[in-house]
Amino acid sequence: MQRWRLYTAIVVLLAFSYPHGPASAGDSNPDTNLIVHYPVNKYAPLHQHQGEYFFDVLKLALDKSGVPYQFDFFVFPMVKQSRTIQFLKQKELDIFWLTTTQEREEELRPIRIPLFRGLLGLRIPFVNAATPNVLANVKEVSALKEKYAGQGFGWPDSDVLAHHKFRLVTVNQTEQLFTMLLKKRIDYYPRSVMEIWGEVEATEQLSLAVDQHIALYYPMAVYFFVNKDNDALYEAVSKGLETAIADGSFKQVFNQHFASALARAEFHKRTLFQITNPFLPPQTPISESRYWITPEELLSHSQDE
Repeated sequence: MQRWRLYTAIVVLLAFSYPHGPASAGDSNPDTNLIVHYPVNKYAPLHQHQGEYFFDVLKLALDKSGVPYQFDFFVFPMVKQSRTIQFLKQKELDIFWLTTTQEREEELRPIRIPLFRGLLGLRIPFVNAATPNVLANVKEVSALKEKYAGQGFGWPDSDVLAHHKFRLVTVNQTEQLFTMLLKKRIDYYPRSVMEIWGEVEATEQLSLAVDQHIALYYPMAVYFFVNKDNDALYEAVSKGLETAIADGSFKQVFNQHFASALARAEFHKRTLFQITNPFLPPQTPISESRYWITPEELLSHSQDE
């Protein structure tokens, strides 16, 4: 239980540890003209895989940008996204990944390329292991709305589900959601396919199960954000990401990190419910197909294993 409390107390964050060693990112280049102040936290195992992914994508983008650069790594405390925004605004760090909202896009400068290719909003639920088939007979979204879902207070996901009149129970701390599920105060706890498998390992001592019957999708975008004044970093990362998307290297990094998670979800066996996200900023590049995973690609992943 102590291990679980440590893991689940880590709600958002700076879950990055050096994946390739601290001297792997152009550190020795004498012509460096772009210094990237980037956080390191070695004590956030629940989201460490995500942190490593974002760093790999950032490094790829900078490599592809053609701009000499150097990472200036520093130890950073575990904080919520609201505090991360303040650190970016105050220039205490240069770049970080956040789920986009209109408010965040007004406070900071988003690089509008969805780093998860839209999959943050592709959700499969945790359920109580004693009732693994609680969603087995849910064939219409109206039936899913009759079940009680657990969410975090203030999460963008909570706003989306509340807008569509899902029955929600919201809490302030992530660990409370697992407790409520165990006590059957909620029926399910939907998690992104990018997150759930790491959480399965972190909560292995609990009587939880991953639902095998449904999936829920609403468009969400996670971007890199920089300070509004940081034109050089904005231009370098934007250019590098576009180049990596065009030459296929972005998708290659994505698959290295997440192909197994998509295959494990077996989406071809699930009923998929799709709902809209009215809270996406109007500048979200929904129509730019190169940024998003296609249904065909998703199914091909889920049938790979």
